[in-house]
Amino acid sequence: MKGNVCSFIGHRPDKFNFQYDETHLDFILLKAKLIIEIEKIYLSGIKIFLTGCALGVDMWCGEIVLKLKEKYNDIELYCVLAFKNQTKNCSSDYKKRLEILLKNSNGVYYTQEKYSKTCYFIRNNFLVDRSTVILEVYNKDSNSVGAKKALNYAIKSKKEIILLEPNTLEIYKTLVLEL
Repeated sequence: MKGNVCSFIGHRPDKFNFQYDETHLDFILLKAKLIIEIEKIYLSGIKIFLTGCALGVDMWCGEIVLKLKEKYNDIELYCVLAFKNQTKNCSSDYKKRLEILLKNSNGVYYTQEKYSKTCYFIRNNFLVDRSTVILEVYNKDSNSVGAKKALNYAIKSKKEIILLEPNTLEIYKTLVLEL
């Protein structure tokens, strides 16, 4: 991966008011906002995108990039999984969606061979370390430890952060946040 890179970070579906209902109006509005923001990032010159492939924001953003690949043939999507066999205990719907992402991506990375207590934090750090821009969907009122730690790591790493607040759909941008 050479050049400017954007990674996606955010909550799992259970952290949103619509939960797993992708027909809910709030989900539809959030996804529409993600489409706009990801296309803006692409049009700004970033052609490489990384997704952590978790159900929720990672999955939605990866699917959006795949859709944009139909319009822009120079977009690249790389899937970064926390460990091999990550889907072992997951739903069949998630497994099918992930299979489509993996099959249609430009490459797949595993940050570890096996599950560990820290594997998702290691994966998130991998995403941040390889990115120039982070698009994060983050609700500060959520009790999501992973998304918060990833945001703090991105701030500490002085990454450009585009923060999408899922309840208001407002965008907060920072070129470099100082602690």
